[in-house]
Amino acid sequence: MLRWGRPLLMLLFALATSPARAEEQDYPADAPVEARDSPPRRPWLALAEVTAINLVVWTYDVSIGNKEWARISVDSWKKNLETGFVWDGDAFSTNQFAHPYHGSLYYTAARDNGIPYPGAFAFSLLGSAQWELFAETEPPSFNDLINTSLGGTAMGEALYRLSSVVLDTETSGRERAVREVAAGVLSPMRGINRLLRGDTFRIEPTPDDWKRHDVMTWATAGYLTLGDGELLKGGKDQFFAQVSLRYGDAFRDPIRRPFDAFEGHIQFTTRESSLVSHARLSGLLAVSTLVSTPKDELRVGLFQRLNYVDTLAYEVGGQSFDVGMMYLRQFSPTARLKTYFALEAGILSGVSSEHSGEGNRDYDYGSGVGAEVRVTYAFDGWDVLTLEGGTNHIAVLDGSGGSHKVHTGQLMMDVPVRGRVGLGTEINYFQRNSRFVGYPSVRKSTYELRFFISLH
Repeated sequence: MLRWGRPLLMLLFALATSPARAEEQDYPADAPVEARDSPPRRPWLALAEVTAINLVVWTYDVSIGNKEWARISVDSWKKNLETGFVWDGDAFSTNQFAHPYHGSLYYTAARDNGIPYPGAFAFSLLGSAQWELFAETEPPSFNDLINTSLGGTAMGEALYRLSSVVLDTETSGRERAVREVAAGVLSPMRGINRLLRGDTFRIEPTPDDWKRHDVMTWATAGYLTLGDGELLKGGKDQFFAQVSLRYGDAFRDPIRRPFDAFEGHIQFTTRESSLVSHARLSGLLAVSTLVSTPKDELRVGLFQRLNYVDTLAYEVGGQSFDVGMMYLRQFSPTARLKTYFALEAGILSGVSSEHSGEGNRDYDYGSGVGAEVRVTYAFDGWDVLTLEGGTNHIAVLDGSGGSHKVHTGQLMMDVPVRGRVGLGTEINYFQRNSRFVGYPSVRKSTYELRFFISLH
């Protein structure tokens, strides 16, 4: 009757509660400094919090949201366990951005209860499976399980680490309150746990691994025109704002744990169908140094990536793992050239399609391989000139059938003008060559031109 559902749940929980390697950071980051020699790991509390997240969201959906699909029963549970996983028809922003954020709550619930990266990923997977099987009357979804668990792990770890940078447990009064609230906004489950444990008000030495001085943030804002077909013709004029950050130095820093170095950005525009039009997150999981001198560094690294682009002209994004070769040339203490070449394994990607047509979906789901190259000249931590290109081949798993070849390119210049203020321009290129089963092939090109002010 439950031919695969029960074994799946047993396997997921076994992964989630299995011991971590001794060298991993397995204590909760908020543990008092004096307790770190024998840190607690609380998998059962993490499981309870993951379940509580699902209960709170489900209660909202069924009572306030009045969602018909949230009216679950024992019969719906039995049906979901017997039916198995399918592909759903939700909108691109829901599947590719909202679900990873939901998964980040599961992840940080585990992370803040002493579970390191591998085990916390298992809790994201467990929380997603729990929701898909027991919180909806609709059949459980393959794409939700992957996007929520993988995307939630990447987003959750990045937000967790940024919340550590914000916190300072040696402060008090208004500054302490502002820091605690900001950390809670970045990582809600951590904020709730800190409040329940009394960490929010406790004065104690700030752990050394929170005191990061190598976190860089910068913002750009300006005008863009988006053309579908020919440069600057028939484009959509918009204003945009983008926030970018770099945590650690993937080219130089020692990497002991996943996401000791990561970078990302998020962009908001004025005329798109969704508030967030671009988001990207790339975290370094492991690295091996091949050459290291005062002026040169050559490394090979394994990256986890979340990518999301949702514009009027096209949609593309998903979860992937990259193997990248990184080379750094240090010209002077302030000037450096960074080159990066990577091969990508796309676990699950969504890409625009003219013929998908299921539910709210105007995109196909697929897996594939790709390559990316990026060259950056940086001065005093400021990326002055960046040239980037990429290509991906995506075989359709669900949708219109066939395959998509996606080519991207970017040329960006950001020049310091006064102090930390700069002026810049950027040209982006996107091309999709799609071969469909039963439909004519489609080739589409999109161009984007930007002018912006930057603040570093």
